[in-house]
Amino acid sequence: MAPPLPDDVIPGILLRLSPDDPAGVVRAAAVCKAWRLILADPSFVARYRALHPSAPVLGFLHNQSLLHISRLVPCTSSSFRPSPAADHHMRHAHDCRHGRVLFYDYDYRRPTTGFAVWDPIAGDLHSFEPNIGAWTQQAVLCAAAADGCDHRGCGGGPFIVAAAAMGFGGDDVTAGILGKSSTAQAQFYSSETGKWSIHIYTDVGTPFDLEDRPAALVGDSLYFVGDSGILLRYRYDLLRRRLGKKDRFIIDSDYLSVIKPPEGRRLGNVFVVVAEDGGLGLANLYEESSRLYLWARETVGDAGQWVRRRVIDLKTMLPIRSLEMRPCLCGVAEDGSAIFVSTEDGVFAIGLGSSSKARKVSEVGNVNLMYPFMSFYTESLLLKLAGSKNAAPVGDH
Repeated sequence: MAPPLPDDVIPGILLRLSPDDPAGVVRAAAVCKAWRLILADPSFVARYRALHPSAPVLGFLHNQSLLHISRLVPCTSSSFRPSPAADHHMRHAHDCRHGRVLFYDYDYRRPTTGFAVWDPIAGDLHSFEPNIGAWTQQAVLCAAAADGCDHRGCGGGPFIVAAAAMGFGGDDVTAGILGKSSTAQAQFYSSETGKWSIHIYTDVGTPFDLEDRPAALVGDSLYFVGDSGILLRYRYDLLRRRLGKKDRFIIDSDYLSVIKPPEGRRLGNVFVVVAEDGGLGLANLYEESSRLYLWARETVGDAGQWVRRRVIDLKTMLPIRSLEMRPCLCGVAEDGSAIFVSTEDGVFAIGLGSSSKARKVSEVGNVNLMYPFMSFYTESLLLKLAGSKNAAPVGDH
């Protein structure tokens, strides 16, 4: 029989419990009382948080109706499993951020259709009526995101759903239906008030369509991606604060504006991302190549310009078999730490940090769009255990 581990070694081992393996905490807490007390020590939770500062990707939301699988597919490395009843087959995923999932409910069997925000950890579902067309692009986010919330414990808290579109309003209704429009529109829903904000419109001067791509949250603004990388900036938080003042005179163009893409050839398969320095960025993959281009927005004087930061050759990172058909970008981590590439062989995460690495995160291949679900669930289990030292954490996940 092997000798027992020294007591001073065990905490170091437990600190290496993977953040994407919440079941590992449950198993470790059930080993013995000594291990459970280590995990329940508040200082251990603090050390664990310092060692694992970023939320891991636990799964992906998709809209592949022919796959006959749950809307939320766990990552290959994650032990997280949502409730079997939460397959949401009759709902269409529109966004996922800060531990919340935004659906549009098309189920004719329900009394009403509309938006629904789901918390996959708690299982809570908040439904509300749309006040803007389901054809718009939406983003869900923590209501305190612009105030510096770290999103470690805001699940179940108030949220914002922002919606933006081109056309379908103002004097450009016909143009929006029959062709591209230069009229941008936006509004947001607040779970705190249960109401939609005022509907703002402005002519941004450039006709374009918004792509079916997730928005990026940078500072107090959401950026929605349009044709070939053109961006629609929606300063939702500035507008929200303005609406809370007595003087509510609004100039719509102060809250909706356009940022043009890098000059040169069209970017093709493009996602808006949070850049490595926390600023605004773009990632694009040309159809005829396997090179991933990363761009960052830099300020020069009073103007901004796009600078190409890196080029990543996917041929050197992905298995040859996965490149038999052209890969495509299918998702991006909300913190900009990784971008996801869909191939015939599955989905791979490409790290966007200083050292780019690829790892397979899903066996589901040939998916055009996926929304990563990121959560500090494992850390929340440790906090739960710290609050109740007599019992190991339990749950269905």
